Amino acid sequence: MELHPVLELGCAPSPNWWYVLSLSGEGPSMRVGHSATFVSALHTDEHDKVFIIGGANPEQVFSEVYILDLHLRSWDTLEASGFRGRYEHAAFQVENHPGMIFVFGGATQTGSLNDVQSLDVSAGMWSNVEVSGTPPAPRTHHSSSVIGPKVYFYSGGHQGADPVGDRRLHCLDTSTMTWFNMAPLGEPPKPRHGHLMVSCNSRIFLHGGMSGSTFYDDLHIFDANRNSWSLVKRKKTFPSPRAAHGGVVHNKEIYLFGGMNKNGALADGYKLNTENNSWSKIEFEKPTPPNRLDFAMCTIKLKVPVHSSTSQQDLQTDLTSACSKTLQVLERELKPGSASSRDSLSDSDIKDEVPCSHEVSAIIEGQQLSTDDTCSGETSEKDNKGTETEVSLILINGGMDTQGEIFDDTLVLLLPAGTH
Repeated sequence: MELHPVLELGCAPSPNWWYVLSLSGEGPSMRVGHSATFVSALHTDEHDKVFIIGGANPEQVFSEVYILDLHLRSWDTLEASGFRGRYEHAAFQVENHPGMIFVFGGATQTGSLNDVQSLDVSAGMWSNVEVSGTPPAPRTHHSSSVIGPKVYFYSGGHQGADPVGDRRLHCLDTSTMTWFNMAPLGEPPKPRHGHLMVSCNSRIFLHGGMSGSTFYDDLHIFDANRNSWSLVKRKKTFPSPRAAHGGVVHNKEIYLFGGMNKNGALADGYKLNTENNSWSKIEFEKPTPPNRLDFAMCTIKLKVPVHSSTSQQDLQTDLTSACSKTLQVLERELKPGSASSRDSLSDSDIKDEVPCSHEVSAIIEGQQLSTDDTCSGETSEKDNKGTETEVSLILINGGMDTQGEIFDDTLVLLLPAGTH
């Protein structure tokens, strides 16, 4: 297992590199099927945060909530009762209920759920949401699609590898908390679970999933304005069949990562241009995250320093520092399942695989930089006093591979700048 560069406070990430996010405090233990939700600060005295909700491991289902403060780069736990522990649920926000996270469905050790609960992030209180109409049958559904005040669900997990047989599109109107069964035109997707559902403007994109031993690679679009399903014709480049993958929307593009197929877990990435429905493969710098499925994923925003010069030397300095921080990780007590777990590495592995800062920089520019060039200490302090800019990143946490390894790591990937 290779070690990732560490993104410290006061450092700027480089494109196409996965970083371990340097955090203080005790974060979530190894788990799968949990959710990650980015919540923007509602007031000037608050910070942007990520809420990690639920999940499970072979021993238990979690009812806890972890909060990642993105300004302080620190973990905390929410001391609140009332949440019914679950995994492979959907967690979502809607514009008409700011400061609220809603949770639907998922599973416990005794079966699947179809209830709705809400978390007031400011008050730190859970509530059971009273809904009207006919809700979907209990199911797992690890993604959600929000268009305005409405959230949509299609198919989902029933038991084991089998999906629910329901081919209806379900809509929860959060302005009235009423469930509706939609009747779209066109051919709906085949029943499946572990599929990805995300929304962009007035369209919902459904990709992949599985049913029994069959893995899907198809892409379907539900157009809310036309109330119709359509199947997107495959082009030259497209993701392989998969399920239990993650995806986010950024700048009218859908970013897809990981999952599993018949051969095991995956760690590749693709992005979909939603204007022409064309896929392109994302070429990550190595090391990539360990192959994984059933992880938590969201987009976040971080403030990072803007260097006075835009030269490549500035970018190298941050990457040099980030890579050198991987050596310091080995001095910590790491738990199995981390992206840089001590238990996963022998002494020879460390010598051969740790990306020394000058080696990585030499690869980038064909020249050698001093390992003393870091963005910690005095340099970091200087940068933090200067101009900062806000960048968007993908964040993933936890998940597992198909050999039984469960992860507890938190990794980030820089997203391109642009208008959201």
